[in-house]
Amino acid sequence: MNYTGLYTPFKLNRPLSEDDIKYQLRQDFSGMDTADSLALDDTIVIKMNSTYLELVDKYYSDRGMPDLFVFIMSLIPFTVAVCVIILLIIDIFSHSASLTMILLSVFMFIPVSMAMAIYAFIFLRKSWFTWTHYPVRFNRKTRMVHVFKVDGTTLSVPWRDVFFTRGCSGPGAMPEWSIDGHILADDGITVTDTFSLGFSCTRRELVNNWAFVRSYMEVDECLNDLADIIVLCPPVAEKRESYLFGLQYMVRMESRLQWPLMALAFPLFLLGSVARFIAMRSSKIPRWPEEVEEACRVDPDDPVSVSAANNPANVWQYVLANQPLEEYNALYLRQTGAVERLRARVRAADQEHDKLSVPD
Repeated sequence: MNYTGLYTPFKLNRPLSEDDIKYQLRQDFSGMDTADSLALDDTIVIKMNSTYLELVDKYYSDRGMPDLFVFIMSLIPFTVAVCVIILLIIDIFSHSASLTMILLSVFMFIPVSMAMAIYAFIFLRKSWFTWTHYPVRFNRKTRMVHVFKVDGTTLSVPWRDVFFTRGCSGPGAMPEWSIDGHILADDGITVTDTFSLGFSCTRRELVNNWAFVRSYMEVDECLNDLADIIVLCPPVAEKRESYLFGLQYMVRMESRLQWPLMALAFPLFLLGSVARFIAMRSSKIPRWPEEVEEACRVDPDDPVSVSAANNPANVWQYVLANQPLEEYNALYLRQTGAVERLRARVRAADQEHDKLSVPD
């Protein structure tokens, strides 16, 4: 789980680090074996059309499970404090409470328990009574990136002006990485603002996710191929997700080999889905400013229109990797064919870029 930017703020007003530069994801076609990158959407696309691509944030995927644990962390000390108060009142009225016990309860047990409960609730407040998600929108026509930030404000910046890199969530043998976009000062070095895309996985896998976004913004005639790669879209465009979809999104898996583990963990996911439902129902739906919506106006006759309306008829079969063989094979052929066509287009764009880069 990568929660940098939500529970802990991004480090701002600092120079780009060595890792920022080392793991940079470029908007052009230089480096990282772009022609061989497998474009993956990781089920985070809200909408895609010929005008814009909109993605959910990196916190959306795991929403619910952290909320459950934090709620329990806040409930336990709060319950302890209430029980201590009740027992103290009973002892006082029964004249069995000692002065020492009264002082310990008033000045230690109750304050410490309440402080722990309040501290945990502050963390819970980061997910409940906030926003259902924090979308990022890429406008292919205006070459702009629009970001809905965690504080409810929006940010619009030219696509080529964002310094994209792979950011690590913390130390450890297997840390999670995300695609972070840094906004730089005029000196081109100082980070003044940061946002993240919805991808969160290993550092190497993020190259494939980046290939998806970059292809949308940089590769000509690739939209139908990208549309064929997308299978499941979160139904959060101008509305809240349902409880059922929230549970389905939490338990999605890639193979039936994961079934035994899921069977053991399913009760926990059920509890987490309740916390996720509370988070979604208590939070506001993000709205883009009028100027952003105006710049992202979609042609009514747009031939490319990908959204939750295109989701599989049986979402349970898809998220549990239990599709009928014919349906699975058809989807596999559709996606692999799209990837191969996209690779060919990227190679062509790569070669064209190299030609333009060679001086006469």
